[in-house]
Amino acid sequence: MISGILLAAGESSRMQGAFKPLMKWGRRTVIGECVDQMLNSQLADIFVVLGHRELEVRTSLAGTGVQYAINKDYKKGMLSSIKTGLEMNNPNVDGYLIALVDQPMITTELIDKLIEEFGKSGKGIIVPTYQGKAGHPIIISAEYIDDIMQLDDDVEGGMKGFINVHKDDWQEVPVDTPAILEDIDLPEDYARLSKQVEPIYEHHKWHP
Repeated sequence: MISGILLAAGESSRMQGAFKPLMKWGRRTVIGECVDQMLNSQLADIFVVLGHRELEVRTSLAGTGVQYAINKDYKKGMLSSIKTGLEMNNPNVDGYLIALVDQPMITTELIDKLIEEFGKSGKGIIVPTYQGKAGHPIIISAEYIDDIMQLDDDVEGGMKGFINVHKDDWQEVPVDTPAILEDIDLPEDYARLSKQVEPIYEHHKWHP
């Protein structure tokens, strides 16, 4: 089994006052779309790591059934949030899919493809690639939890550095979408990517 960890604790400091998780995405919010895609996947359970504006985000996700992990030290960066999620360790799962809230383009189908590859590859780190470039989300074997928890939050390279050290345990999974490389980091990213989702909602999700 694979658990999902959705990282959503940050301040969206580069978004000029906008807060990424609660921004509109089609008929949902950005975080609502991320959670929906994860809920419809083969993930055993989902932990949403919160920090900045925690109560607002929890309210927006009321009734979804996800679980929460609160990172009091979210200003220390992504590694601190990953560790907060891993502290919710379910001893029955084999690994963790680590997803980013600023990637609402990631689909259920892509998540399930990574889970399937984890099950059959025998590798401890599953990394999606597009045209040879590695992206997110990734899956990490539960065997790495202790090593990750011992990392200093300020370690150079953070989680990326840790993953690269263990590149011999990677299984790359080529995918046919650049979504794994794209994220909402700046206002112009949101403007460009959100335009792409409206036609999808019109033609697939909301027609009878």
